[in-house]
Amino acid sequence: MLTAEARIPTDRPSRYLVQLCKHFDNKGRHLTHRPRAHTLPELRPDQIQVEWTDSDGTLRLPWGQCTLRALPGALRVHVEADGQENLDRLQDLVSTHISRFSRRDPLRVEWQSPGADVDVPPGEQAPPHAFDTP
Repeated sequence: MLTAEARIPTDRPSRYLVQLCKHFDNKGRHLTHRPRAHTLPELRPDQIQVEWTDSDGTLRLPWGQCTLRALPGALRVHVEADGQENLDRLQDLVSTHISRFSRRDPLRVEWQSPGADVDVPPGEQAPPHAFDTP
């Protein structure tokens, strides 16, 4: 599996996490109304699985998975897919939606490869992998 992570500074991480998950939970309608939708594989509503709370969320698609976590002052996003094309597709999907949802106060998504130096604020630990929790 190929993976990438982003730490998006924001004073409303939970708001964006919930908004993104609710949007994807609309069973894929948003994946077909964009002009570039033809570049995405055909999806049926039963192929999209979304789970979330105010602090954690998971989006599962046939071609990848996105895990979100609301942290103090940031939204952390971890994506994984079985190939580079699918990873790029998932990163674009998440980045595009976060940018759209944050139009008033634009957020910037900068993807990092695992193991890359990621700015971690004092007192916060970088997740070991995909936000594994005990």
